[in-house]
Amino acid sequence: MELRHLQYFIAVCKYLHFTKAAESLRIAQPTLSQQIHLLEQEVNTPLFDRIGKKVLLTEAGEILLKYSLRVFDTLDQAETDISQLKGLERGHVKIACLGSYLAMETVMRFHQQFPKIQISVEQLSTETIRHKLLQNELDFGIVFLPLADRELESIPLYTETLAVIAARTHALARQRQLTLDQLRDEPLILMSKKYLIRQIFDQACQEKGYDFTPVIELSEMDDLREMVEKNIGVSVLPRLYVRSVSPRRIQAIPLADAPIQRTIGIVYRKGRLMSVAAIALQREVEQFFSHLK
Repeated sequence: MELRHLQYFIAVCKYLHFTKAAESLRIAQPTLSQQIHLLEQEVNTPLFDRIGKKVLLTEAGEILLKYSLRVFDTLDQAETDISQLKGLERGHVKIACLGSYLAMETVMRFHQQFPKIQISVEQLSTETIRHKLLQNELDFGIVFLPLADRELESIPLYTETLAVIAARTHALARQRQLTLDQLRDEPLILMSKKYLIRQIFDQACQEKGYDFTPVIELSEMDDLREMVEKNIGVSVLPRLYVRSVSPRRIQAIPLADAPIQRTIGIVYRKGRLMSVAAIALQREVEQFFSHLK
């Protein structure tokens, strides 16, 4: 069994489509099919079920995928450790968070200290972060806890509160606190349902007997904030986000009858050896949130 066979196998697992996998590998599709066939002969069992145009992993394929990812992750770790013999002069850290407001201040501070470290930051949904961590595509994520998965570890950092967000010129902005009942006649602009912030709000409303239908759903907090600033409607977002965007045009008002709190934390793959650079950035994140407390 050769490493390139495992690389080809992982590509097919990723796309579940031989032509797309071949294109990503820049090889011919018949060559890829032949190499997968050789790998199946090597393990003496089918790795994919080919049903019409559909390609599905067999149980044996799922097992081999798990160990193949570990093989390449171990090789990546070895390469990283060797490159770090000179300390934090080089390296690449990949993280993701629910919103850029959770990481940007820390990333900028870290870059000032270690300008030669390459940092990749993605803004993703909780489920996508979980998936990428399990595929070893991220060093760690910053999410709302708990994130239940036996393959992941978590570190609680900070208790975040959601609040009603309104334009400074809106009548609600003059209130010290609000109730859910006061939102019934307001046009709501909310994050789409795939985001945990929206799920948390919906659950709190259901517990109080309310069912709100937003006039607009968005997937970017910044887009949502701009609509609130223009007084198109009001929203519910983390107070920490409002702090990060210099709220000259918007006001955060706490909910009195439904205080919605969730814990922000770091999540990472259990048993995965982080690089020196990733550990240093993680500590910077922990320090940032400890100051907020």
